[in-house]
Parts: sequence; C-alpha cells; structure tokens
Amino acid sequence: MSSAEPRALPVDPGPDDPPVSPFLSAPMTDLTERIAALGTARRYARGEHVYRQGELSTRFHLVLSGRVRIYLHRPDGTERSLAYAETGATLGEAASVDGRPRHLAATCTQHSQIVSVTRDALLTAARTDPELLLEITRRIAYKQRVMQLHVLIEGLPARERVILLLGHLVEAYGEVALDTTTRLSIRPAVDELALLVGLTRVTMSRELSRLVAEGLVGKEGRGIIVRDLPDLRRRVHAVLA
Repeated sequence: MSSAEPRALPVDPGPDDPPVSPFLSAPMTDLTERIAALGTARRYARGEHVYRQGELSTRFHLVLSGRVRIYLHRPDGTERSLAYAETGATLGEAASVDGRPRHLAATCTQHSQIVSVTRDALLTAARTDPELLLEITRRIAYKQRVMQLHVLIEGLPARERVILLLGHLVEAYGEVALDTTTRLSIRPAVDELALLVGLTRVTMSRELSRLVAEGLVGKEGRGIIVRDLPDLRRRVHAVLA
C-alpha cells in the first residue's frame, strides 16, 4: 500500500511493551490474582453474555478460564469482533471507571469462569495497593493499541488485512525455530480470525490457502505455522510503507 507520506513502521516492543494482539491474555501473576481476589467468580455458559452494548455498570471482569468475544453492534445490524479475552485478561474496565454506557458487548464462546469486580472494590484496595489501579490503566491503554490495529486494517484489501493480522499474531504468540519458522502457540478458528479483520470465513480461508500455496504459511488442523518468517516481516512492512 502506498501513500504520499509513508506510515511509521512499528517499533520493536521492549520487555514492558508486549506485542499487540486482539487475542487478549495475561499471565496469572500475583498482581492478577490480587485483582481477582477483589471480586466474585461465577461460571458462564457458551453463548452467555457477560455484558451487552449500551449497558451501564460499575463492574469490570477478569477471565479465569474460557474465552470471551468482545464485539461491536453496528447501526446496519452487522457485528465486528474486536478482541477475544482469554485467561488473565480483563474486560469492561473503561465503562466501569467512567460510568458511561458500554460501547461494546461481550459473549462467552466457551464455558468460562469469570470474576466480576466493582469500581468501589478496586478503588478501596488501591488506597493501600496502588499498583492495582496502575495495572488496570495499563490494560485500558493496551486496548487503545488494539483499536489502532483495527483502524489500520479498516479499508485495506483482504490479503493485506490477513498479512497484518498474521504479523501481529506472530510477534505475540510465535514460537521461533531456526529463526525462519514460527508456530503460533494459540490455535484460533478461521471464523475468529475472519471476524477480527472484517472478512467472511470464506474470504479468510481463501487468503490463507493462497498463502499456503505460496509457501509462506502451513496449516495443521487449526494450528498455523509461518514457514518463512523473514518473508512475512517483509510483507508486513510493505503493507505499512
């Protein structure tokens, strides 16, 4: 993709700046467990809403197990998936803090166990443990970066959307072998990948098949292997240039 002013290339993340991926997860560290201890856990069935778009709430949520799809209802009746929250991830933080209606919806795609934490519980605990509040702020900021990824992808041809998404997933979840081959440590379904970049499942499958034919990627069931990591990185930079 070309333009009069080239876009800035992404900066390599530092140790405290994790790669941006719309598959949200976080290690269950002592800090994560301290956040979880502020609320009450409950189990959700597959297909059950954690919250709906437009709701008012002073609660945010932390995923202990399972997966939650975070998405937007558009005025034309369509939906756009923005992220999937997995173990250790939080969701709904911004609306719980600012008191405004939720601008997204969240639905479990698997049987899940989720902790619900009130804003008051967080603020009370943060008086003696301010790192809790800082961590929630970090997570909100990270999601702003995810939104920037969606803004960048919007309007691109299908092939370039898939290339950018693969680039982000490799940086976040790639297990590199011999510096050239990378296997993703997550196994997202094709329809999940499609929804994240605003494509149909058929289009996503077609584009992945083309990349397989070109030797760039390989498929093992739902597993994705990047067979030529340098080539993928060149293609990502070409899209951003």
